[in-house]
Amino acid sequence: MLHTVEYIGDQNSLTAMIGRIQTASVLALDIETINWWDRDAERVALIQLAFREKGRENLEVQTFVIDALAGLNLDALRMPLEMSLQMKAIHNASYDAVRLARHFNIFTSPVYDTMLAARRGGEKKCSLQAQVAAHLGIELDKTEQRGDWGRRPLSREQLDYAAMDATCTLMLYEQQIERGLRGDYEVPRHAERKPVHQSSLPLSDNNHLGELRIHLAEDSSTKPVLGKADSIELDAATLSLLGIVTELGGRYSPEQLAVSVGNERIGLAGWIVDRVLGLDEDIDENAAKQQIAMLCENNLVQISPSRRLEATDEGARAWQQRKPR
Repeated sequence: MLHTVEYIGDQNSLTAMIGRIQTASVLALDIETINWWDRDAERVALIQLAFREKGRENLEVQTFVIDALAGLNLDALRMPLEMSLQMKAIHNASYDAVRLARHFNIFTSPVYDTMLAARRGGEKKCSLQAQVAAHLGIELDKTEQRGDWGRRPLSREQLDYAAMDATCTLMLYEQQIERGLRGDYEVPRHAERKPVHQSSLPLSDNNHLGELRIHLAEDSSTKPVLGKADSIELDAATLSLLGIVTELGGRYSPEQLAVSVGNERIGLAGWIVDRVLGLDEDIDENAAKQQIAMLCENNLVQISPSRRLEATDEGARAWQQRKPR
C-alpha cells in the first residue's frame, strides 16, 4: 500500500498542510486521545488526516499527523473540516467528531461514518480492525494501541500506527462507496463545551500526565453519583465492560481494557463479552472508550491510585442485577 506520512508540529507546517488538503474531494479523519475516561482531564493528543492529492487519486495516500499537544493554533482547521465541499470519512464519528467539537469547537461536516455504514449494511463485526481485514485484506498492527500519546517525542512506530488508521479509513470509505453503503452522520450540537481550547503539554521525554492521573484517581471517590444502579440504562457492550471490571477488579487500566475487548476475547473477560454481547459481535476500541468513560461518569466504575479500573458498590450492584443467569 502506497502512502506517505508527515508530522505536523509547528504553525508553518500546519498552514502549508491546510493549503494541500483543500484540493481533496474527501478527507479521512482520526484522533488519538489521553485521559479519555475523565471528561475534565481528557485531551486530544493527535489529529490525523488522510487524503489523495488532486491528480494522484489512484496512487498514494498522503496522511498528516497533527500534534494537538504542541501548542498549535488549530482554528485554521475549522474551515476545511466544516466546509461542505469535502466529505469527511470517520470510523465511529460519535467519538472523534464529538471530541473535536468538545475541545476545539470544530463541528466536522459533512461526515460519512464507516462504522455506521457497516452496521447499516447488516454487518456485526464493525470495528475498524475487523472491517479493514474483511474488506481490504489488511491486518492492522495494533502494537501501539497501548502507547502513551501524551509522551513526547513520539516514536516512529507511534506515528506510523496513528497514520495507518486514518489511511485505512479512507480506503474503507472508498470501498464502501463502491458497494453503495450509506454512512451519513451529523455531529450533535450539544457536543460543544467551553472553554473550547484545550491546554497544551510541553514536548519532552518526560511523561507529564502521571501526576495528574494519580490526582484524579484519588479524587474519584468524591464524584457525585449520577443515578441509581436500577435506573441507569446500559447497552450490552457497556454491560459486558462493567462485568469485566466487577469480576476482574484491579486487573485492567482504562487503556488496556479498551484495547483487549476488541482484540483478546480470552479467559473470563472474553467469556463475559461473549455471554453478554454474543459471539458474532465485536467492540470497537473507541466505542469501548466511550462506554468506559460513561461508566466512570455515572460512578459505576472508578480509577484506583495505581490507575486500575474497579467497580464501585453501585457498579457491582448494577452488574449483579443485569448479568446473564
